Amino acid sequence: MKRRFVFSDYLLTILFILVISSAEIQQWFKILPEMPNQENRALNPMPGFNPARLDPFPRLFEAYYNDHFAFRNQFMKLYADMNFKVYNKCPYPDQVLIGHNQNLFMVPKELDTYQRTTLFTNNELDRIRSEFSYRKKYFENKGIDYYVAVCPIKYSIYPEYLPWYVQVRDTISRTDQFLDVISGLGIEVIDLRKVLLAAKDSASRELFMATDNHWNEIGAFVAYQNIAARIARKIPGVRVLQANDYTIRPKRRNGGNLAHIINMHEEMQDVQYTFTLRKSVKISSITPCPYKVPDNFEEINFFKGYYMQDNNQNLPRIMIVHDSFGKFIHAYFRDSFSRSVFIWDKWQYKLNEPIVDAEKPDVYISMTLESLLPGLANNCEFH
Repeated sequence: MKRRFVFSDYLLTILFILVISSAEIQQWFKILPEMPNQENRALNPMPGFNPARLDPFPRLFEAYYNDHFAFRNQFMKLYADMNFKVYNKCPYPDQVLIGHNQNLFMVPKELDTYQRTTLFTNNELDRIRSEFSYRKKYFENKGIDYYVAVCPIKYSIYPEYLPWYVQVRDTISRTDQFLDVISGLGIEVIDLRKVLLAAKDSASRELFMATDNHWNEIGAFVAYQNIAARIARKIPGVRVLQANDYTIRPKRRNGGNLAHIINMHEEMQDVQYTFTLRKSVKISSITPCPYKVPDNFEEINFFKGYYMQDNNQNLPRIMIVHDSFGKFIHAYFRDSFSRSVFIWDKWQYKLNEPIVDAEKPDVYISMTLESLLPGLANNCEFH
């Protein structure tokens, strides 16, 4: 009996040592396959050790270790599964809001935009007015048609999917403040909130992805059609492509960026649409990127350029400065203009004069998601 107790004591001791050492064993030997991190942020890097600056090192190393310890992603996945599948709640409510029919909504920047809790100050509006007054004169002097387009957040198009407790303040929105200033300067404004709301009821498909904060290919096409039609009023030669010009095929895909944040991208499905032009046009890409790429930004995101071949050189040229929403419209404008250049300048929404001077577009569009208008305002200057 005594020998049995001794054996169990040894066994418990060994198991205890294995448990408390498992993290270090995994860290060094990678016994279990690594699970990729799904957070929508950059993880903290390993800090450099500098004997002359020791004070910040413990804090920086702790932040690094908290992001990289063994089994971290497995624990986060377990936490997400427990909350979402067992308790029917969002594991990260400060990042994602779960609406009806499992429609996901982004919380940072977008919730307060929808609820109108933060408005532009008079100083910010003055900076916007000064900057865009300068841009209007700049494009007028160059003979370039200038448009300012604002893309809607999902909250603005599908409020019926929101939980009952998400309420809107009875006041002007920050988006309306911005558009009032721009239209007051005589600049052509394209409010894509109204465009997609008008199209929503007649559309046979959703205009936004359920598991992502971006519009889908259908919503982007609706936006393209409205913008191209506006341009065609001034430049009659612009061809506004219709849905029957394309073969449209739906395809199931894993969940989008919001599903990734809550570690449900494999469990949650979404729909992606491919648009194939029935009557193809010979189009070539402009490579490599001929312009300076912003620091810490990838060339593939910063610049996309296309030009038509054959007998399409009489069509106008277009340049669009956009954010991630603009990526969905490239193909449609590419099929309508002789040369199309798309710039994603790291959410700065700058004028990008050197590129304008080099490209000499006939049409220039500044396209901004409504929740990111404060970032645009922060990059405005008094002229």
